[in-house]
Amino acid sequence: MEDSSLSVVLSGYGGLEKIQVQRLPFNRNPEDSQAVVKVRSCGLNFADIYTRQGLVRNEPGPPFVMGLECSGVVVGVGSKVENLKEGDRVVVHTGKPGLQTEFLCVESSSCFVVPESMSFDEAAAFPVNYLTAYFCLFDIGNLRSNQTVLIPSAAGGVGWAATQLAKSIPNVRVVGLASPSKHEAIRANGVDVTIDSRDPCWDAAVKAACPQGVDIALDCTSGDNFRRTQLLVKDLGRAILIGANDMIAGETLSFWRIICSWWYSATIKPVDLVLNSRVVAGFHLTHVKTRLPERYREALLHLFELYEKNVIRPQIDSVWTFSQITEATNRLSQRKNIGKVILTP
Repeated sequence: MEDSSLSVVLSGYGGLEKIQVQRLPFNRNPEDSQAVVKVRSCGLNFADIYTRQGLVRNEPGPPFVMGLECSGVVVGVGSKVENLKEGDRVVVHTGKPGLQTEFLCVESSSCFVVPESMSFDEAAAFPVNYLTAYFCLFDIGNLRSNQTVLIPSAAGGVGWAATQLAKSIPNVRVVGLASPSKHEAIRANGVDVTIDSRDPCWDAAVKAACPQGVDIALDCTSGDNFRRTQLLVKDLGRAILIGANDMIAGETLSFWRIICSWWYSATIKPVDLVLNSRVVAGFHLTHVKTRLPERYREALLHLFELYEKNVIRPQIDSVWTFSQITEATNRLSQRKNIGKVILTP
């Protein structure tokens, strides 16, 4: 059966004018291993901005539907699908764009039934942020009790999730960076020490609060900030790069900022790692999902358990319709959000 689906479409790499809301043809007849999902909520991420600006490029290139995560209701399943049924409330994460759309036909292996108490907005806020924080803290970071974690952008989606997960371990101290207007919110979420992220000497403030250094430091900016972050990590500690937000300035790519970021990130010296017994790591959620699907599934199911125990809870900053995609993107890119920005069809 042919139908149509309202979608957020990237017409070409560049500024916000390249995003269009279109009604596209849609075939509601799933293949044997697929499910049809009526989408209720979509998560908006910095990775969407990377994609739109062309920092992350997808083959064969635009035009394509945007969006890396969504939630909704299963309205149809293929003949060989055993893990889903019509009426199931699910979160969808495929690891590639295509999910900011009204109806979705997707492999059933990318759909996960969510807890009954979880709202659609919360479900859409879950995969990218909470899985990124989870793998960085527990798989790469090996977080243990009585350690200290440095979290940048502590009021953002990943920062919010990382704070809650870090505080799930006894006696973990969290140092969070955010603009002063967000300090009250991140303290309420569990941050123990708040640092002004706009202070040019933010690293000196962290050093004053943690003279011995931190055990785990996340970084979502790259560039000079990542170089400074590494110097805050104590012996046997880990600095983990999870993003490149410092490359984003305005609505189009800044090649100068890309070059600067590459320069600082490319100057990691192996001898310094040896002499300081320090680990420098990176993380890419899509690659983990593709290469380690069982570990990915285990982590997501564990996160659902933590949600049901009220250990973690997504913070929804704001909800926008597809027609408000420009306003929603500006709120995220200008770092005005506290928690997750959500889109609805």
